[in-house]
Amino acid sequence: MKCLYCILLFLTTLTLLPASFADSAFNKEIEIVREAYLTATDGTERDIRKASQKIRKLEHKYPFHPLVLAYKGGALSLRGKDIGKRPLDRMRETEEGLNIIDRALRKLSHYDGDYLEIVETQLIATYVFINLPDSIFHRLREGDHLVKKLLAHPQFSAMPQGLQAAIYFAAAIAADKRNDQTQFQHYLELTYKTDPNGKNGQQAQALLQQLAD
Repeated sequence: MKCLYCILLFLTTLTLLPASFADSAFNKEIEIVREAYLTATDGTERDIRKASQKIRKLEHKYPFHPLVLAYKGGALSLRGKDIGKRPLDRMRETEEGLNIIDRALRKLSHYDGDYLEIVETQLIATYVFINLPDSIFHRLREGDHLVKKLLAHPQFSAMPQGLQAAIYFAAAIAADKRNDQTQFQHYLELTYKTDPNGKNGQQAQALLQQLAD
């Protein structure tokens, strides 16, 4: 499940969120989890275990927080990518992670915290959903729906450019998975235009170059 690599691009943008978003005790703690998760997305089984441990520790303090649950579910999905495990074990762990992400998304309907925490929760879920093999897990439609919600967010234009680019990039990935090359190119162009010097923008530029070749 190398498919989850794209989460790394999204998470990198979260280090650029406004200072006010990182002032609270919770957001300082979630930053530690975010960094560990970022490492785990492209790391080893040991990195994934470390991230899971940090997430469990934070979950003890915030057991019902949707963002913590989203990271917990994402970490379980990452555990499922271990090629040393039997396929059924990988699927079971991934399904468990997806169930937790689903729970996180349901809690958002009653959550009145910072809107950026809601966006981050939805975007974690989006990147997991759209990058999983749809023939096995059937989550592309849900991921595509979340992308559309994020694009239509009433505060989209006020979000940091890096976060906007991460949403555009997710839309591009979803379009590619649907074999819609017109939309794929469109959202890659928007990603690059929005944040040309960021991680997502640079990746979008590289993909656009491949399309042009």
